[in-house]
Amino acid sequence: MSDKNVSELLNIVNAGAGVTMEAIHFTFDDIMPVAEACAKAGVPLYVHGAMGWRTRDLITIAKTGKGQVVFT
Repeated sequence: MSDKNVSELLNIVNAGAGVTMEAIHFTFDDIMPVAEACAKAGVPLYVHGAMGWRTRDLITIAKTGKGQVVFT
């Protein structure tokens, strides 16, 4: 969903759908509010291509997502 901005993704999540974010198009700061929204909504967030990011950032995203984040 790289053609959507964070605000649009948040609206989609708040409507009850999970989303996929490509790490190449978004920053850590972009992904964090979406991870939080996915945790609250109980929907998945797939983050593709972030495995090269710092481990502590991935852990922070995972904790924020409360089991809803999947790194692919």
